[in-house]
Amino acid sequence: ARQVPPYVPGSLYPEMKAMENDTKWCNLQNLKKLLNEGLITKTEYSVRKKQLIDELTGTSLTTLAASQYKRRRGSSESNMVTNLPAIIPKPPPDFSDFPAEKSIKYIYDLKTNQWTQQEVLLKLDTVPFSRGSLRVVYHMEMEEPDQDIEVPGATKNRYVAKISMNPSDNKNTEVYFKDVETQTIAKYYAEKFNFYHPPKKVDFIKACVLELIQREGNPIVGVEKFIPGPYRKHNSNYGYVSDEERNTPQAFSHFSWEASGHTLLVCDIQGVGDLYTDPQIHHISGEGFGKGNLGMAGISKFLQKHRCNAICRYLKLPQLNAKVSDIGTIPTTRLMALNNIQIVTMVQQASDSEVQTQTSVLPVLKRQVVVDKDMHTVRCTRCTII
Repeated sequence: ARQVPPYVPGSLYPEMKAMENDTKWCNLQNLKKLLNEGLITKTEYSVRKKQLIDELTGTSLTTLAASQYKRRRGSSESNMVTNLPAIIPKPPPDFSDFPAEKSIKYIYDLKTNQWTQQEVLLKLDTVPFSRGSLRVVYHMEMEEPDQDIEVPGATKNRYVAKISMNPSDNKNTEVYFKDVETQTIAKYYAEKFNFYHPPKKVDFIKACVLELIQREGNPIVGVEKFIPGPYRKHNSNYGYVSDEERNTPQAFSHFSWEASGHTLLVCDIQGVGDLYTDPQIHHISGEGFGKGNLGMAGISKFLQKHRCNAICRYLKLPQLNAKVSDIGTIPTTRLMALNNIQIVTMVQQASDSEVQTQTSVLPVLKRQVVVDKDMHTVRCTRCTII
């Protein structure tokens, strides 16, 4: 059986370096496809293209090009990895010959405001099959309890592992936990959206965090179910709207702004069908929800670009730049029966445990993280959503 290799920043498996040179010509073609599908920006395309050409010809990425390669979500340009592993688009591999490794799985529960952990076994692919603006993505197989709710279209035990392209995120690993909390809150707003019986329901994949304890440095990765199908990006965290301009995802973002009482906006909507992943939340305070939280600047950009559609009207949301005619998904009735949507409220939850505490800033309010050593539980006393 294969041995679990040591972790090296920028690549989960350094043993594949020789293989990368044989795939770079293929990656040049894939880059154009990613650009056309809106998964990378023109800047990312030009820099990554130059990087691949430099590598193929034996030269290195220039300092100027490296400085231009930055995150769409507002990270420092100097922190980006300049030697990204080669991306090989492919389906999940046969994991039968892959080494199983022990890892710690961290799970967040919004209702109880708790992070719990458990030991799991997983098998991780050697080459990333995709990438976004922030991370490279690997296929992964992980044991899955029978009681876990299956995601429609997903295969049991099949997941994806996402690792940041910013080396600093592997030192300040809280960013991975913030991302899971953000996705969990977005999932909650999706449930509220579905309560009003829109023509199409929406959902967010449940995410978790893994600590690879058998690798050097105990690297952290974000994890969620692998969902087959065409991946689409519907809007961004700064005003981008896809050419399709589908009604459901755009209406959901607008709904989150109204349902939160004008305190936050769920955007960067992307995924397979209306099963979404990796959202961004803007909060009016500009605090929490990761580096992509652009505060009122991001919210204002969405409100300027958004064109209310038939679903916005059905939900009786305030009309913003309403479309002239009804196209796309249309509700069976013009307006819902209820007078208006309810405002989602948040209340502060006090600590009731005399255990070791530490304070950090996370969305939406300042919170205390309570660590119970006996129960191996981390409880967030930030807030409870009702």
